[in-house]
Amino acid sequence: MLEVRTFCIFIAVLIAGCAAPKSSKEGLGDSKYWQGRIAIQVLSSPRQAFTSDFELQGTSEAGNLTLLSPLGTTVAHLHWTPGEAQLRQGGEVRNFESLLALALQAIGTDLPLSALFDWLNGVATPAPGWDVDLSRLPEGRLQARRAADSSPAVELKIILVP
Repeated sequence: MLEVRTFCIFIAVLIAGCAAPKSSKEGLGDSKYWQGRIAIQVLSSPRQAFTSDFELQGTSEAGNLTLLSPLGTTVAHLHWTPGEAQLRQGGEVRNFESLLALALQAIGTDLPLSALFDWLNGVATPAPGWDVDLSRLPEGRLQARRAADSSPAVELKIILVP
């Protein structure tokens, strides 16, 4: 199983953002672009936590995510298209058949990929087992939580920057 950082990279891909998406960057046409800071806690035993700055562009179908250190250096980069996902981290490249396959490998459970991008866009799309709070999205804050009965429980917090 991939380490927790890979799981967090995956989540960051899905959730990172800013309250009002910027115009697109090169490479993905008219897709949206977000940046900010993400914090993820996997409420397992032992608890696992991850925090990173990020830049995200795309949709659940195709996109790019870059995770950055506090000094702005790239920690990991993820690129996905229909039928494949690639993770570049620490000089290593890992390929997966899809973004969902990456998530399943990393955490052993499904994640609401489409719903996560909807949440970034301000749409409270329901996702089984997940509760999302978009009430502070206009302030650049998004929170989501997967219930403990959907083991493992996960807490997700995003601070979005313009």
